[in-house]
Amino acid sequence: MDLQTIKQWLYIDHDLDDELIETLIASAKSELELSGVPLYSEREKEYPLYCIAIRYIIARDFETRGYIENNSYNKEFNDKALQSMILKLKNW
Repeated sequence: MDLQTIKQWLYIDHDLDDELIETLIASAKSELELSGVPLYSEREKEYPLYCIAIRYIIARDFETRGYIENNSYNKEFNDKALQSMILKLKNW
C-alpha cells in the first residue's frame, strides 16, 4: 500500500499531508495486526480485502482526525463493514 494509492483514495492532489498519510498507513496496518489480522502479500487471495480494510481505516482517521460530531452533514464511518472485513481476514 503506497502513498499515491491512498492519496487517490482520499481524493488528495497535494503534498501537504503526505507525512500524516504515511503515519496513517502504518497505523492502519498496526490496527489490523492488533486485531489479529496477518500481513497479506499481493499474491494471496485475501490481499484485495486487506487493502480495502486499510483504506477504510485511513479514511476514517484522516477525515475525522479524532473528532466525532452528530449532525446530518457529517459522514458516518461504517464500523460494521470494517469489523466484517477484520473477521474475514483474521488468521484463526
